[in-house]
Amino acid sequence: MLLIAAATGTAVMGRRAPLAMRSAIGMAVAGQIFVVLGTMGMLRPWSLCAFAVVACVAPAARRLDRRRLAGDFPRHRAGGGPAGQRPALQMGVAALFILPLFLLALYPPIAFDETLYHLPFVQAIARSGAIGLTPDLRFPIFPQLHEVLCAPAFLLSGDTATHLVALAELIVLGGLMIEWPQKRLAGFLAAALVLGNPIVVQLATVTHVDVALTLFIVAGFFCLDRQRFIAAGFLLGTACSVKYLGWYFAAAALANLLLFGTNRRRASLLFLGAFLIAVIPMYGRMAALTGNPFFPFFQPNPWTVSLKVSGGIAVHVTNALRLFWDISFARQRVNWQPPYSPLFALAMLITLLAAVRNRRAAFLAALCVGYIAIFTFLPQDSRYLLPLLPLVSIAAAMIVTPMLHKKYIVAATVLAIAPGVAYAGYRLDHQWPPPLTAAQRQQYLERHIPEYRALEHRGAGRIYVCGAEQLKYFGGENLLGEVAGPFGNPAIFADCRDANDLARNLAKLRIRYLLISRTHCQLAWRNLPSQPHFERVYADEAAELWRTMPP
Repeated sequence: MLLIAAATGTAVMGRRAPLAMRSAIGMAVAGQIFVVLGTMGMLRPWSLCAFAVVACVAPAARRLDRRRLAGDFPRHRAGGGPAGQRPALQMGVAALFILPLFLLALYPPIAFDETLYHLPFVQAIARSGAIGLTPDLRFPIFPQLHEVLCAPAFLLSGDTATHLVALAELIVLGGLMIEWPQKRLAGFLAAALVLGNPIVVQLATVTHVDVALTLFIVAGFFCLDRQRFIAAGFLLGTACSVKYLGWYFAAAALANLLLFGTNRRRASLLFLGAFLIAVIPMYGRMAALTGNPFFPFFQPNPWTVSLKVSGGIAVHVTNALRLFWDISFARQRVNWQPPYSPLFALAMLITLLAAVRNRRAAFLAALCVGYIAIFTFLPQDSRYLLPLLPLVSIAAAMIVTPMLHKKYIVAATVLAIAPGVAYAGYRLDHQWPPPLTAAQRQQYLERHIPEYRALEHRGAGRIYVCGAEQLKYFGGENLLGEVAGPFGNPAIFADCRDANDLARNLAKLRIRYLLISRTHCQLAWRNLPSQPHFERVYADEAAELWRTMPP
């Protein structure tokens, strides 16, 4: 993946651009090509192999115009210091950090959202070769550029292999952090401030889209900082094709160009042109399938997501003020995600203080404050804050490094990355060894997904789940049951007074089995199944499985 990404980026940008930048562009270009192929129903093994061959051959065929590239991305930087003199040592240190993450990525998928809809998206794309509607998922369609990037890994080696896509994206992101500042030590400190967060370790080893979103946002601002407006627009458009949150950062980048850029009109037009090229494939596909490029928002439909937060403005203010405490020490308020390092809050504070005297820091501070305000209206999940982490880490590292002696910078770098290393070690200690056989995989899934054992006892036919919708990937097309949508739990249970009503509703969908989570299914609904309409097949402390009786 890294080889093809770097080769694709080299074919597009030339060899003078930093390797991390080329790799980020290469991933974006690959993702956009895969979206186009998926729109045409041609995302097949033969087309993926053809792309890989062309990507690897193209850099050799590209003739570099050195005069045109003069001054862009200099091969050597001033102030690089010893970082550029010891590549073997740097590679060794990087390998020591990446190896535990690689091992963590080898565990089967158990993260809630990845088995709920990310992996079902990947599976559907890999099987059909097309990006289509999947109405039985929580979201029938979403921006899916990261999922199409995962499709080749899925075809090659199954669901666990898709974790390596996020890990590859994190490696490229770390390289960008190191390349960004003029002084390489500041880059290493910035990278450590990112990689030292346990939540980063978690998201880089599962099939979630947050690392991809963060990579393309950071790469976009990296190019914006170097006045590469076409590349910046394309990368931020690619971020929007990964997740809707990318639109905020694309709008912020355009505002920065309009307010502070030189030759603003030309820069803005170049940025917007490349941005539109990047968003049209994915959003055009969604519009063609649903009539709404921002589905399921802005129109009534069974999958409409409510962003209301009860309690009024006071709740939003309270959530914003205690946010950095919550994401590190009160994680029950932010969906129990792994913690952020407290250094994230410190980096944010440094950025806010620098905003008084530095225009660029002031813009970044305004971007962060605006995003945090929006975050208080979103479902409270700390994953959504990840795009801010690299941006404030770069700013803090560039502000602090000139004030410190080299040995203190090295000590700060080690201190910053330590929580991430410790968390990876903790995870490996509690989970070791990775399951390598089918039997070991089954035991692992039974331990970590409580309702999985009940699912194994079903027979042929459709199954409906209540409170265990994360089993969707394992249950496949024959598994229905969600919190919303046409197959949502309210549509099945809400008007049921007894088992007879429930059996009638299930019969309309040709349901053969009913799986009920003892923990997550509402109590009133959990007590409905009974004889003679249902026969209990299996029960344990986590779930019970019922078979519907023929009329």
